[in-house]
Amino acid sequence: MTLTTALLRLVLMLLFASPPTWAADSCTSVALINSAQRLASGTAPVAVLNSQQVTLPDTLPLQLRSERVRISYDIDVSSCAQASAPALWLFRVGAPYRATVDGQPMSLLSAHMLRSSELLAGRLLPSQPGIYNGRMPSLFALPPGAHRVTIELQTLPYMPTGVGLARIGPTNLLLPVHADAVDDIVAHADSASGVVLVLGAMALLLWLQRRGDRSLLWLAVACASWGLRGVAYFGHTVYVAALAYEQFNPLNVLLTSAALAMSVSYLLGSPDSRDRRNLGVMTFLCVAAVLLAAISGYGALAARALCLLSSFVIGGGMFLRIWQARARQSRWQLGVLAGGLALLVASAVHDMLMITGTLGPESPSYLFWGFIALLIAFAGISGQYIVNTLNLAERSNDELALHVRRKTHELEQSYQALRANEFSAARTEERERMVREMHDGLGAQLMTALRGMERGALGKEQIAQSLQDGLDELRLLMDTTDNTQPLQTALANWRNRWDGRLAATGLTLQWTLGDELEHIELPGDTVLQIMRVLQEAGANIVKHAQAGEVAVSAVVHSEPDGGRGLLLEITDDGIGLPAIDPSRPGRGIRNMRQRARLIGATLELMARPNGLQGTTVRLRLPLPLPLPLSSSLP
Repeated sequence: MTLTTALLRLVLMLLFASPPTWAADSCTSVALINSAQRLASGTAPVAVLNSQQVTLPDTLPLQLRSERVRISYDIDVSSCAQASAPALWLFRVGAPYRATVDGQPMSLLSAHMLRSSELLAGRLLPSQPGIYNGRMPSLFALPPGAHRVTIELQTLPYMPTGVGLARIGPTNLLLPVHADAVDDIVAHADSASGVVLVLGAMALLLWLQRRGDRSLLWLAVACASWGLRGVAYFGHTVYVAALAYEQFNPLNVLLTSAALAMSVSYLLGSPDSRDRRNLGVMTFLCVAAVLLAAISGYGALAARALCLLSSFVIGGGMFLRIWQARARQSRWQLGVLAGGLALLVASAVHDMLMITGTLGPESPSYLFWGFIALLIAFAGISGQYIVNTLNLAERSNDELALHVRRKTHELEQSYQALRANEFSAARTEERERMVREMHDGLGAQLMTALRGMERGALGKEQIAQSLQDGLDELRLLMDTTDNTQPLQTALANWRNRWDGRLAATGLTLQWTLGDELEHIELPGDTVLQIMRVLQEAGANIVKHAQAGEVAVSAVVHSEPDGGRGLLLEITDDGIGLPAIDPSRPGRGIRNMRQRARLIGATLELMARPNGLQGTTVRLRLPLPLPLPLSSSLP
């Protein structure tokens, strides 16, 4: 008993204590009420629809346990009519009921009347004034001169008893009896319901982070269902229709059992389709039976029995599922699950014996606490599972970090080896390119000059020209040896070498380079091929064009498709292109076009526009787009 309960009991005893009187009081002690007048009315057989004196607790025949029968009790309380503060105490009534004294509603005297769950229910649900919960002990004040109390059952009883244990006597003497009885039934029910609801909320929050773990989802559903029952069935007042109130109780037991069964199945391994189908069929049939009974007005008792029987079958299925998964579970998990389920089944059996009348109506109900024990046990196992999962995740993260560091080190070593191989391959490739270019260019020119001298076919000027061409080829190779040399530098070197030669032949050079050339980077082989095209075009102008002016321009321009490219143009004012077959161009033109194809460029040879005399050689080379600059400041 808590300190608050003891203090409240003392205050009530002082308030309702009988003052001293000179007259002898016939209501000076607590007395059992042994009999009452029972009246049954409705559509049951006439044999049971009568008024008769019954002994309390009153055992009801099956014919009276119907939603179409109304039962009331008249209790004689005249023995306390002259007492100053009498009270009537009812331990348990088989259904929600109304209580009147001489036709006037009675008022409760209860230390537990203003429980938090009752206040919450009163705010959320419509009020049913004057209807009391038969499961809760109730203490009623008897007004002075009271002779007859009427108890009217509002629906068919959930147990084969109408009015159970009843006592009458002074309020100060009944208050301790009532407080002890309420403590036995309600003690810590609010706290237990709150704990279960919190566990359900935690399971739901965890499931939102781990949608694949349906065990947590069904645990949240089970906790919510049973927490709602704890709020609804441990108050003195009924806030909904009496029949709906009583029918929801077995349906709530079934729904909680089904949700727990699903949670256990997913915890031990995903349930197969047959288990889910069987569970769904049982749940559907029970819900349908309850709804059909409510609509038709018949069969409410059978619907209750179906729900409770199905709950027992579901509990047996849970036992079987746990037994089948015993090899995959640790001993403590198996023991906790089996122990919690055993407590639940034992409490259910006890309450079923009370509901069927095997145990008397004064027996306490344990089903609520059986479910609480199983829910808390299962929540503990789920919590341990989550902790193990988190520990495993942390270890996996550590192992992954170590593996990443190891692989990073291996990649760095591989990258360094690859860079070394690439550098060696690049040097080898450059060396081979230089050898090939010297063989194809300088070697061919020197060999031609040598053979011409041996045969006497070349004059002095021709030999000088061949040597000059060989020297230009050598300088060009030397200029492009450095792969990092920009195009602008290679063009400047060419101009320095060719200025004198062009001036000696009477040619004037016009030179135009765009500033954008400073920002483009081209491979050494690409620069070499561009310079060979320029050199071949310049040699052709000197030898064949009979021109007086040469214009060389290199710029970066925008392409029609939004890209950019290098545009190199060599223009002269000479005699123009010779009349040759376009399908069989000369050797020099073929060489220039081949070099352009090697670097992905296009080469065009055309006459100057607008009727001007001369030729234009145009090289177009696509360039990659530059990377965008970040607009964010450091």
